[in-house]
Amino acid sequence: MLDRYKKKGGFFQLLQLLETSPTAKREQFLGLIAAESPAWEDALRKRILTINRVYSWDSQYLVEVFSRVPPLTLANAMHGNPSEQVEQLLSCLPPISRRKIGDLMAESNPNPAEKATCIAKLLSEVRGYISQGIIRLEKVDPDLLIPENVEEMLSMGGYTTPLNFETTSDKESAPASSASPSEADPSTQQEVDFLRRKMNQLASEVNALKHENSVLKDKLSQIKKIA
Repeated sequence: MLDRYKKKGGFFQLLQLLETSPTAKREQFLGLIAAESPAWEDALRKRILTINRVYSWDSQYLVEVFSRVPPLTLANAMHGNPSEQVEQLLSCLPPISRRKIGDLMAESNPNPAEKATCIAKLLSEVRGYISQGIIRLEKVDPDLLIPENVEEMLSMGGYTTPLNFETTSDKESAPASSASPSEADPSTQQEVDFLRRKMNQLASEVNALKHENSVLKDKLSQIKKIA
């Protein structure tokens, strides 16, 4: 079964197949994979993107997702979840966006199949944001990172956790430095870290404002139609 996926890119293809399969079918697939190669099953299981995995991300990264996903899709995906969880997840959005999604959740009544479809769509959108570089897994969720040569590693019986490998792009983009970490100026590093955090915060605020602007435009359009 695994032979067709041992070529370059095959791991990600199989991962996508698992992510888009119903839970019962996914576990059946994983059982078949485990029987053939426990290493493949372990590597795949650890990198499957689930809705609960996304919900566990920090709010500064969740806003990158929630501000881009269609409000109705998000509302249906969260429909029926505990109110405390919904409130906490949506706290990254501005008040008007939270009210919009809350109203949609109150108005809609998706059946289990419709909710599952919206969850699948949301996860597909997140995968797209990852491939576009909007969501950077090395910052958001390093355990989901996939080594570039993962098929070769697994075929040789080796396995390296995400925190212990460097991808080719990492090596190529890493700036050369003659100073060792111990020689780096601590104050300079603190300033760089502060600026990075500030930049991420500003980017999140910009995305939240864009989403709020979109919601306001929708309301204005509805008012014009009524008038």
